[in-house]
Amino acid sequence: MPRGSRIGTREEILSTALELFLVQGYDATSLREIAERLDITKAALYYHFPAKEQLVIELCRDFLDSLSELVVAARAQRAEGKELCRAEMLAAYLDLLVEHRRLVQLLSANPATQNHPDVGMRARNLVDAFTHELAGPDSASEEKLRVACAIGVVNGAALRPPSKPEERAVVLGAALGALTAPPFALADQFPPRGSDGEPDASGGTVAEVRQTS
Repeated sequence: MPRGSRIGTREEILSTALELFLVQGYDATSLREIAERLDITKAALYYHFPAKEQLVIELCRDFLDSLSELVVAARAQRAEGKELCRAEMLAAYLDLLVEHRRLVQLLSANPATQNHPDVGMRARNLVDAFTHELAGPDSASEEKLRVACAIGVVNGAALRPPSKPEERAVVLGAALGALTAPPFALADQFPPRGSDGEPDASGGTVAEVRQTS
């Protein structure tokens, strides 16, 4: 069969695109390279995906739709007057990130993939909505911060996803611990420092940042 004559399916195109994006980087991968890897013409690729960002939108669709369903489920529980099981919701969120770990890695390592509002803005809005539901509609600022820390634990673990049940349990334990742990009693002994040695909200001194940059 002559080169470029095979018709690629959408699934093949998406799988190949994700692989190249992960290996080469999103910015460094062209539609031409994807077509060549699939042994199809650029016209055949353009028929399915006329722009590279359309590939990312489609790659993210199932993940973001599932995240949206998680938010809807949390809202439904509150609307029915049920007590939200935050452990259950955090576990579902972790499992979702692990299921889509390669996509999560792509989005984390390639900021340009989040430029389209159907990807970056939608993802941020959904995570914000999920955070709001976990914290509760009338939660205090401290509780919102706890929930943000718990979600941060899960997000961080998704970049090195747990592969064993005991590892999953460790991640969930750490996330739930963020929700219930008391404020650090010795925090005053470790104040954030500014460039002149005065406390600064950045969490370090300018000199320290320069030394590590």
